[in-house]
Amino acid sequence: MVFMSTVTVAEAKRQFSELLRRAEYTRERVLVRRHGKPVAAIVSTEDLRRLEAMDDETDVADARLAMKEAARQGTASLDSVLRKHGLEYLLVPEKVVKAVVTTAKRTTKPAPAKKQARATRKGTSR
Repeated sequence: MVFMSTVTVAEAKRQFSELLRRAEYTRERVLVRRHGKPVAAIVSTEDLRRLEAMDDETDVADARLAMKEAARQGTASLDSVLRKHGLEYLLVPEKVVKAVVTTAKRTTKPAPAKKQARATRKGTSR
């Protein structure tokens, strides 16, 4: 069983190194409170990895459910959803989209070989 202690923010500031040591070596979890409300926790990196793995599993399960629902019910374009809810003002006009795409194509052309070689030598490759 993992032990959990509670400290105030002021105590955490004073004992920070000690709290880190306890989390690292004894896997103690420390709950930090401000005005009686929990605001943070100090946990070992092993605990953090476990929490992240559980979070990832939940995200994958949610994504699978969403994909099944989309396959059953179909999907809708963002434009149609915005129109349905009276949010047309959020739509980007087609001419703006075309202008952005055109500009992006012009600005992403590769540099001439000579310039690129020079930039690479300087460590500023694009």
